[in-house]
Amino acid sequence: MTFGQSSASDRPTKVESQTDQITKFFIGQPAANSAYETGSLHIIYSDGTDVAQVLPPFEPSTDKEVFVNAVGFTGVVLAQDGQTLGWEVNFDAPGQSYSIPLSVVVFRHKKVLHSFGGIQMIWDWMFVKGGNQVAIVSGPTHGPEIGDYRLYDVRTGKLVSEVFGDEDTQSLKLDAPEWAKQLEDHLHKRSAP
Repeated sequence: MTFGQSSASDRPTKVESQTDQITKFFIGQPAANSAYETGSLHIIYSDGTDVAQVLPPFEPSTDKEVFVNAVGFTGVVLAQDGQTLGWEVNFDAPGQSYSIPLSVVVFRHKKVLHSFGGIQMIWDWMFVKGGNQVAIVSGPTHGPEIGDYRLYDVRTGKLVSEVFGDEDTQSLKLDAPEWAKQLEDHLHKRSAP
């Protein structure tokens, strides 16, 4: 599965700066009559560099082969450090009438560091410790809201901690780690009417 990680920069840089701040980001409009929901994601730096994240080529499904395509960027968040950006990539899932987020991409120092996700829908995510970690909760598209809460190190991409929601209460247990409780609160605020 491709996670929409190709990049293009409109300005070549001689030396990659580790201190340039992200000053702006925006998602462009999709091309007319395309199968995409969004256009490219543009990330603008304090040195004027515009790095564009582009979705991979769309492959229509056939009677013989089903393709799961990345169709758009959503949920773009800049971490407190001003150098780390994250976003969800939505995919056209088979059997769904709408796209769903299946991955969270983390970007720093003008390049994609890691893509986190799997086969379940991303319910919500957030940066932790100023952008040094990313917390993600995922689960089935429809069904019980038990949730798989995972905490990753942004630099290495390694799983730091994992906790599951309680099946009986449909929420985290009282002894869940603080990062998971914060993400659960974030998820509930996000989905509140």
